[in-house]
Amino acid sequence: MRNCKIIILMMLLSFLFFTACASQNKSEKPLHVSDYSESAAKYMPLEIGNRWVYRVNYLGSVGEIEVVINARNEEWFVDNKGGKFLIDRRGIRDKDRYILMFPLQREEWVTIVDPRTREIRRTVGVDEKVNVPAGTFEGAIKVHTLVDLPENRVMHTYHYFVADVGIVKIDTVLENVREGKLVPQTSTELVEYFIKGSKS
Repeated sequence: MRNCKIIILMMLLSFLFFTACASQNKSEKPLHVSDYSESAAKYMPLEIGNRWVYRVNYLGSVGEIEVVINARNEEWFVDNKGGKFLIDRRGIRDKDRYILMFPLQREEWVTIVDPRTREIRRTVGVDEKVNVPAGTFEGAIKVHTLVDLPENRVMHTYHYFVADVGIVKIDTVLENVREGKLVPQTSTELVEYFIKGSKS
């Protein structure tokens, strides 16, 4: 038990040392983390009463879902599906992951959901044009998510974020790496929305 405590203490000290070293540049001035919360809030308008209606096509079966922000739990906004969202200085996140990070650079970010599931995200477009039932939107941010699955399969998900609207489209595609096949799985498209007193 004593050895375990010593190892943990050494790891903590090493972490603090490397963090301190990494926080300084050549002129010995600390680097400051920029605050992107204002930009992030534009791409996910979180306010009680905001509402989005989506048409979902799952392997040919079509239906609609309505997502409404109906509660707030401290800094988290909660929707009617049990989803929880938060805006902070790094971007937009749900309870498990960042779904959009700033600045809008092409470096990937990784989320370990559980010991067997790793999600890799990357911003692959910052000026996309998207056509959905709610209209045509320009200047959308496109985020690609990759998840490795058993049996040489990969799930690709594409989220499209539009300023002052939120998520307008989500596409998922299953890739069979061994056979080189791509099979569309779902398409979720915005039908109408209600943001800050303005209805589509």
